[in-house]
Amino acid sequence: MKGFEADFSYLDIKERIGYFSVFGGFKDLSSLHDYENLDQNILYNILHRYDELKNRFCYSGDINLQKDLDTLLFRIAVGDRKSHSIYKNDITQPRGKELYKFLFEKQIINKEYSREKRPPRVPGQSLKKELRRYKAEDKILFCDNFTRFWFTFINPNRDKIEKGELFEVLKLIKEELDKFISFTFETLSNELIKKSFQKEKITQAGSYWNKEIELDLLAKTRSGALIAGECKWKNQRISKNILNKLQKKCELANFRVDYFALFSKSGFSNELLKMKNDALLLYELKDFGVLI
Repeated sequence: MKGFEADFSYLDIKERIGYFSVFGGFKDLSSLHDYENLDQNILYNILHRYDELKNRFCYSGDINLQKDLDTLLFRIAVGDRKSHSIYKNDITQPRGKELYKFLFEKQIINKEYSREKRPPRVPGQSLKKELRRYKAEDKILFCDNFTRFWFTFINPNRDKIEKGELFEVLKLIKEELDKFISFTFETLSNELIKKSFQKEKITQAGSYWNKEIELDLLAKTRSGALIAGECKWKNQRISKNILNKLQKKCELANFRVDYFALFSKSGFSNELLKMKNDALLLYELKDFGVLI
């Protein structure tokens, strides 16, 4: 959580994750100390400063190009992040590729590469029709959290902000903020597993997706051991049901998983706590302290 170390020691770990989710990449972090909590900082450091901040997100003087960039970035921010999901009638594939190239070169977005392996070819057998057409897609990431926040909440509500309806926009943000933070929590969970796993060095970590399943975390150790994980930023404890669903996903993907890891904002059920062992790793908020 770069930028949220010593100067923000008065915040607990849950608050730091919230601040980092919104203000990671914000250029004026010192101004965050002037207000009591995250809601006030969103109101006074973003909504009230809209006219000052908006030029940072104006990437082109070409009105049509900027309009397409705004559309693409909004779809990345609120969608499934798969690279082809932004292509619709208003953004064709050739146009989308131009926009992606522009944003990659500006270091506004980055790419998370798919780790899905295509099914092996069997001599004399052809792939099913749906598999022949299927192509694994990479996912698109914002290079900083504040830009993702802007295109999730601020740019889509610019008309309301310009009319002065700031508290209405703040209400909309608060209703969806936990969902927004959950993606950052997933990213931080992948960083935590690399720092805290004691058995051996982890060489790969990140989310995993294929045609049938998505995993918040799939890590691999130097020896090839697999760790599969689920991350929950919710105001309720994780129950055994979440572990069962994770295990079923891994069975569907034919993964031989050596360790299951669960990451929770609100802790775990007594049943899960009793099950904890070397192969079931349970991470609570306090464990994220190693990241700061």
